[in-house]
Amino acid sequence: MASEAELREHFDPLFPDFEVAYPDQLRADEFLNEFRQFVASRDAGKDTMPQFILLRLPDDHTAGLTKNQPRPAASVADNDLAIGRVVDAVSHSAYWDDTAFLILEDDAQDGPDHVDSHRSLALVISKYAPMPAEQGGDSAPFVDHSFYTTINVVRTIESLLDVPPMNANDSRAAVMAPLFSGPGQQPVFTADYRNRDNGLIYEMNTKEWKEGKNLDFSHADAVDTALLNKFLWQDRMGDAPMPPPEHNVFPATAANKTSKKDSD
Repeated sequence: MASEAELREHFDPLFPDFEVAYPDQLRADEFLNEFRQFVASRDAGKDTMPQFILLRLPDDHTAGLTKNQPRPAASVADNDLAIGRVVDAVSHSAYWDDTAFLILEDDAQDGPDHVDSHRSLALVISKYAPMPAEQGGDSAPFVDHSFYTTINVVRTIESLLDVPPMNANDSRAAVMAPLFSGPGQQPVFTADYRNRDNGLIYEMNTKEWKEGKNLDFSHADAVDTALLNKFLWQDRMGDAPMPPPEHNVFPATAANKTSKKDSD
């Protein structure tokens, strides 16, 4: 429940808060229940869908290897399918003409990455996303290799809504314009249900997890990141060694390089 008066009539009181044992499928169900009302109102001649919707699907935080909780791969698959179902529904509606999805992980949690452990992915989905380079050939999605941060996402949302920046930070951030440079012919999206049908999203941890018994999964990002990353890697990669975190976005200064050379 929102306690601030400003949020009254601007949030769904039936939408579940953070709880990693609660499936994102049910969160998607609640969103889609409301979305169907928007579609019905639009069909009746009154568009009631808000111009901006913040949808939180948190299960890819996972509960680690906690016994009797979804295994990490199940939580991530659950999250992926929930996103897919939402995009599927919107893209098959009249709202596909003027709706964009900007999807972020809340942070990278210093995960193993060959470029930098601060790096995370972002998805931009709309009818105006760039089309593949070769129509009828390569069907790979467009990848923008520009350096963006969350502030760029905020600035892009502001631009799409035609609202002014909130402060100096977002006013100076670049709009993610390349992600909207397509001809407006992106086809509708159909959700992939394979991880539901093969049972992955229902798999549970069955063993005691001694190392993680004191971790707090009741709030987002309240756990020991390094310890959690170790076991997330193990869940997907087995005994393969986990690469050490990389921190290379900001290269070492000349002074640091000299210092290191002198100490060798």
